[in-house]
Amino acid sequence: MKDVKPEMREKLEKILDMSKKRHNYADEITTKHSEVLDQITQETMTHPWEEVFKAGKTSWIMPTRMISGPVTSQFLKFIVSITKAKQVLEIGMFTGYTALSMAEALPPDGVVITCEIADYLKTLTPEFFSRSPHGKKIKPYFGPAAETLETLTKEGRLFDVIFVDADKPAYKGYVETVLQNGLLAPNGIILADNALYHGRAYLNPKTREENPMNDFNEYIANRPDLRQVLLPIRDGILAIRRTSEVEGQVD
Repeated sequence: MKDVKPEMREKLEKILDMSKKRHNYADEITTKHSEVLDQITQETMTHPWEEVFKAGKTSWIMPTRMISGPVTSQFLKFIVSITKAKQVLEIGMFTGYTALSMAEALPPDGVVITCEIADYLKTLTPEFFSRSPHGKKIKPYFGPAAETLETLTKEGRLFDVIFVDADKPAYKGYVETVLQNGLLAPNGIILADNALYHGRAYLNPKTREENPMNDFNEYIANRPDLRQVLLPIRDGILAIRRTSEVEGQVD
């Protein structure tokens, strides 16, 4: 920023400071997550992901930013509680932070089925889940999420809440499968994370290769059978429900 005029630099610094303070304030006001969730966060952030990759145990260096923050996790926990959900589907588990967050709000007979493609996490997450009495409510499926969705369809599963936080270009296909295969329960809700895509969803909306989320958002918005609300929680969560269930129509 050497070539930036002092008055412009001051304005930019104020904007950055305001954004940081807003982010921190949301964290401070939001109900704190459980001790186990705090442990998962800390151990995820300090895990030697680069060494794991170099050892050939993962196909890529798993970035710690994939873990959801406490504001997002507490919001998901609220939704599970408010909807009195019993069956939850998560597409994209990583180290299990959000899966356990939602499991904490489920009744004893509830279940979070979570999809994860990285086999390395098969050995890492069970130890995390074992630290909480709610961990037994989590059932991970490993492998490509598209294949898992077909398996869940054959099992006759119905989900009250579906949280999507995986590879962005695949969101459209995941939601299409969920709706076509009848995996969303009556009055169910789909929550798609990263709907703002770090601002790219509205700053460069036409660059589909670099911005798959705008393509997904428009796909949802253009479906007359769906209603949606884009919530500016962290990187954006698109909440999706069926039109008939939002507007009280009779099918």
